[in-house]
Amino acid sequence: MDMQDIENKYHKLIIQIPVFLGIALALGIGIGYMISVPRKNTVSEQSKKMTEVLSLIHNNYVDSLGLDSTTNFAIQKMLQNLDPHSSYFPADDAPLAKSQLETDFEGVGIEYELVKDTLFVLYPAKNGPADKAGIFAGDKIIAINNENLPPNITQNTLFKKLRGKKGTSVELTVLRGKNIQKLSVIRDKIRSYSVYAYVIGSDIGFIKVSKFAEKTDLEFIEALKKLVEKDKVKKIIIDLRDNGGGFMDRATKIADEFLEAGEMIVYTKGKHKRYDQEYLATKGGMFEKGNVVLLIDEGTASASEILAGALQDNDRATVIGRRSYGKGLVQVPFELSDGAEMRLTVSKYYSPSGRCIQRDYKNGKPYDKNLVERYKNGELMHQDSIHYDNKQVFKTKKGKKVYGGGGISPDYFIPLDTTDLSTNILNLMRENKLREHASWFAQNNKKSLLEMGLDNFDKNWQIDANIFKNIVGSVSMNTTQSDYLKLYYKSYLAKILWGHEAQIRIRNTQDKAVLKAIEVLK
Repeated sequence: MDMQDIENKYHKLIIQIPVFLGIALALGIGIGYMISVPRKNTVSEQSKKMTEVLSLIHNNYVDSLGLDSTTNFAIQKMLQNLDPHSSYFPADDAPLAKSQLETDFEGVGIEYELVKDTLFVLYPAKNGPADKAGIFAGDKIIAINNENLPPNITQNTLFKKLRGKKGTSVELTVLRGKNIQKLSVIRDKIRSYSVYAYVIGSDIGFIKVSKFAEKTDLEFIEALKKLVEKDKVKKIIIDLRDNGGGFMDRATKIADEFLEAGEMIVYTKGKHKRYDQEYLATKGGMFEKGNVVLLIDEGTASASEILAGALQDNDRATVIGRRSYGKGLVQVPFELSDGAEMRLTVSKYYSPSGRCIQRDYKNGKPYDKNLVERYKNGELMHQDSIHYDNKQVFKTKKGKKVYGGGGISPDYFIPLDTTDLSTNILNLMRENKLREHASWFAQNNKKSLLEMGLDNFDKNWQIDANIFKNIVGSVSMNTTQSDYLKLYYKSYLAKILWGHEAQIRIRNTQDKAVLKAIEVLK
């Protein structure tokens, strides 16, 4: 899915974040004749109790119900009572959960958005199976293998229908304009990327990291090497906005490229010593001297915060944006005997200054509504609305104050751009007219646009005023909103023609955080 789409940005602020709150399990106590005698508090004793309860439900409950669903529910509630990030995925859901951080997989190769009972194709991977079969951005997939998609179809069901072994085929029924056609797609290996980079100024390189997946560190090092050795950049902007994290060690390996040997990157501490670990920088980092800017926001979490904390605490980077999410817990995945997966919090991580940025999830704190609360109290628009925990004050290597207990705070604050949150604009975006027209325009003008080249397109191309007016119709908007929508159209058109990197490049031309980063570096 395209994580930069306007709808996603809006929903991130106004709907609850899907994290777990949970309920406590009541533990039984055996009653003696004269005194209360606690039962042995061992795993063996408690597992016997769980078996006993399941057996009683199975043999006596008034309605029929599956033991699988009952057990899964019990496990989920038990983990929810521990912390918001320990989680459980039943065997049917585990493959989808694991796929989020996969780099190489087998399937059809499309990015899509699910709208009721239709898949809107955002982008077919260049030279991927769907692209080779003739599927275009803007196509609407209304059936898979001659089965219409129900309005309540889940991502897990779609995953199972579209993924499959290399060489197998899947038939997609596509609505293009008013025409319906069936296309057979031969599944193949797909490479998913999480790093995009380009030269944004004469000596400034820009690197966007969307997540910390299987090969993110290798992609990042390759991109950094090209920027430094081929493009001769001397300054770097790293964009971690909306990066929800992933594999911890990929973040530490990237941090190592910017820190001198022996400098602390992060350390972990838990109840069990086997999970206590220190990550120190090694010799030979590729960019230990040049100036660095990090971009963060309220969607920057977990492994992203490890990287941001390491560079901020070592005074190695200037941080620009808004306070990050605040996740300082480390999960380890455990595969169960039936193929289910449990991700259990085993430790907390601490930045080099000694701060744990995990925000409070106890004492009645509304953990799942945190971003909504931050939006309502004005923190996303005004820096002076940020509340710091004055009991958790730490200092960077050079003595600058930083705070624990609630994410990474920026050195330069950039307020949330609410241009796209007006009712009129949101309604227009939900109708999908801009992307549908951009898809049609790309198909009918592909040759001339590609001949123009991305550089020329970036500098000189603008959507025709009359065409734009016809697309938006009678929607009322001011100049700022109009300019935003024109940029949105242009960036999506660039993505269709040249890929993700082109879309990022076009959007960055009017991105306030990016412009501030360039100003700071200059």
